[in-house]
Amino acid sequence: MDIAQIMNDLEPNAMMKLQQQAGEGTAIQINGYEVIASEPDGADWLYDVKYIGPQSFTVRARWSQVGTEWKIVDADIVGQE
Repeated sequence: MDIAQIMNDLEPNAMMKLQQQAGEGTAIQINGYEVIASEPDGADWLYDVKYIGPQSFTVRARWSQVGTEWKIVDADIVGQE
């Protein structure tokens, strides 16, 4: 799993929001992921992704085109195991 790429895909506001929801200062271990759902929402795309690790969680991410790249502009943790 390419954590550096995930961090690059996150816009700063989306990253801060996820850090707050996960508990700031908490190290998250991710061993893999599974795309659960995807759907268009206007010009954006919504993805539900389950991140698998010792404490698995599901994120709903909004992808938008920012310049020439697709970025996660908003994200919420919608489930935890």
